[in-house]
Amino acid sequence: MNSKLIGRRIHTDTGALSLLITNYLFSLITLLIIEKYQVNITRLTLTAGLALLNIMSLVRAHLGLASRRGLRDYLLFLINTAPYLVLIPYLGIWLLIPLTPLALFMTEVVRRKGRSVVTNVSGTALIASTYLAWYILMGGDLVAKVIVASLAWIIYHAFSALYVEGKLPFRQGVKPYHSSLLWFISLPALAYGLYTADGLLSLIVLIEPTIRAFIAVREGKLPMNDLRRSIRRIGICLLIESLVLAGLILVLVYGLP
Repeated sequence: MNSKLIGRRIHTDTGALSLLITNYLFSLITLLIIEKYQVNITRLTLTAGLALLNIMSLVRAHLGLASRRGLRDYLLFLINTAPYLVLIPYLGIWLLIPLTPLALFMTEVVRRKGRSVVTNVSGTALIASTYLAWYILMGGDLVAKVIVASLAWIIYHAFSALYVEGKLPFRQGVKPYHSSLLWFISLPALAYGLYTADGLLSLIVLIEPTIRAFIAVREGKLPMNDLRRSIRRIGICLLIESLVLAGLILVLVYGLP
């Protein structure tokens, strides 16, 4: 198995699966906080079923579209994404949040670039957008702080995915500092949105990724030797940082008791 395939499988399989599981728990806790534990059991159950479907087969659909692009792969992807059409009346203009990464992802797949940087970064952002989708499907109200937090969550994971792509030695067209550019371009809007929605204290959630973006400016590629272990180590660190970010959002933005 060549190093490119090793890197792609680690990044796509374990990263996407971990993010889906994290998203579900993050969405559920957000719902309980915002709605003060008043939940619709039917909607909660249906959303849990959809989340389970995605966890079990969405990663497989992504890999299929990235490599074979057969009818079965498109059908599996459609089965995983079609239920989200019910979100259209609820999200309004904010439907652009999941539609933007979806459009980028499918454009690359149709162009037969299923393993490109754009495909992997937009695919990660698309998976991160399930946080907002599941929250709404569970019956949560679309309030300003949830919108801003979901945007921060999606951009953070796009930033992390682009950082990983920039570290891979066989990705010659992208460097780690490109992820820094993405974060710094997004930072003013995120800071303004968080400050407006929940005050100055909420800006703390932006500190860690901003520091990491500064550090990434000076970083280079990973060496080819022991690449698999290096990527796994980065993946574990990013998962921990993602969980910390989710915890900070719950405490500082939503006010976890």
